[in-house]
Amino acid sequence: MNNIKTRFAPSPTGYLHIGGARTALFNYVYAKHNGGKFVLRIEDTDLERSEKIFEEDIIESLKWLSIISDEEIIRQSNRLEIYGSYIDKLLKEGKAYYCFCSKELLEEDRNRLIAENKKPMYAGRCRELKPGEELLKTPHVIRFKVNRDSSASTVFKDLIRNQLISVDNKEIDDFVLVREDGIPTYNFAVVIDDALSGITCVIRGDDHVSNTPKQIMLYNALGFNAPEFAHVSMILGQDGKRLSKRHGATSVNQYKKEGFLPEALVNYLIRLGWSHGNDEILSMEEIIKYFDLKNISKSAAIFNTEKLLWLNSHYIKSKDPFILIGLINDITDDSQSRLNVDIKTAAIVDSLKSRSKTLVELRQKLDFFVNETIEYKPQVMNEFNFNENDLVFLKSFKEFILGLDDKIFIKENALESLKVSIESIKNEFNDFLSKKGWTMKEKAMLIRLAFAGEKVSPPIYEIIFALGKERCVKRIELFSGYLSSIKIYNSKF
Repeated sequence: MNNIKTRFAPSPTGYLHIGGARTALFNYVYAKHNGGKFVLRIEDTDLERSEKIFEEDIIESLKWLSIISDEEIIRQSNRLEIYGSYIDKLLKEGKAYYCFCSKELLEEDRNRLIAENKKPMYAGRCRELKPGEELLKTPHVIRFKVNRDSSASTVFKDLIRNQLISVDNKEIDDFVLVREDGIPTYNFAVVIDDALSGITCVIRGDDHVSNTPKQIMLYNALGFNAPEFAHVSMILGQDGKRLSKRHGATSVNQYKKEGFLPEALVNYLIRLGWSHGNDEILSMEEIIKYFDLKNISKSAAIFNTEKLLWLNSHYIKSKDPFILIGLINDITDDSQSRLNVDIKTAAIVDSLKSRSKTLVELRQKLDFFVNETIEYKPQVMNEFNFNENDLVFLKSFKEFILGLDDKIFIKENALESLKVSIESIKNEFNDFLSKKGWTMKEKAMLIRLAFAGEKVSPPIYEIIFALGKERCVKRIELFSGYLSSIKIYNSKF
């Protein structure tokens, strides 16, 4: 089936949202599964609403998700002459006609039909009109002449529902092909583009089902072979309503900014309506290998942010810490310092990644390491009854840090060397505690407060290695000074 060719054809009137990204993904993996091609087309004929910034976002978001067009990107705004040649063909063959009805007249007809409990459709006032040159200079649209024979119907098969859908032609309006401004409408341009591009299968949202009969009529009228159609159910929020901004971030770029990995989003999107047994974790390669339209659900998919966060945490946990540093720096804004790409930062990232659901959360957990000053929050510190013995320990702990061999603090960016250094610090530290008659359970919290200002932190050995001797000593001294300063104010001291 290597002749399969699919496409994703968004309008650049907004950022790429989750629903659009899933549609693109379905088209991409279906083509790749069958050894075919996937192409991207930008439908930018809505000149008032289309913006370059949205087009760039769509392309970059798809690239971030590893959904890449196999051919040069098509832009409808560059193809107006092509559309013009095909509208001329339809007009000459009597399959389309000029319509000069004003908006007011169309509205009047519509209201009359509604009052008569009839479906509001174009009344066909200009259907048999033969306009002269002067009339053609006045505002007009071009309509498709639907075959209204009593027995005429349009039939197509939906690949997801695996059933034939038949529509009585009398239920279909003489729809507009070209607007007053000379710009082709969606239904007309999409048929020309799909036919000339050799698209064999169109996978799109089920909100397009009503467009499919109209497009099939056009394929037939122009002498083109119609592609196959597969209509995917909508994505709903957990409240059962169509996914929107009220359910949280909906654009792909927003999820990137919030610290989601592309692998996690791809994995999550493909499982929104498609499954392969009970598999939850799927790489792009596995998705392409197993993807089949028959396994797409006919029911609407429910968007679950917690499930996405779970997947994201899985992929973060499995990432090399140096790669995570680069990913975090990619989404770091001007108000934050970029992370150093070195073994010390990698040590802390490696210890924190298993407890972070997003890159943003991971970056926040790194604040104690990146910042030179530590905030001693009253709501944290007031939980403890500090005493003179704590100052004694901190003084002794500072001496321990100063006595560590400088060779332990390796400089090369090698994870294997990191493990050796961490193990050496662990052994030295345990020996230090043992000689003093202290235990880790007794002193761990005091060290965390000194180094991070929080009750929860990465393992102490990793912190010692990552901060290095100079920064460790400075934080011990600052915390000792803080404890001394609160002695006369804090009744718990």
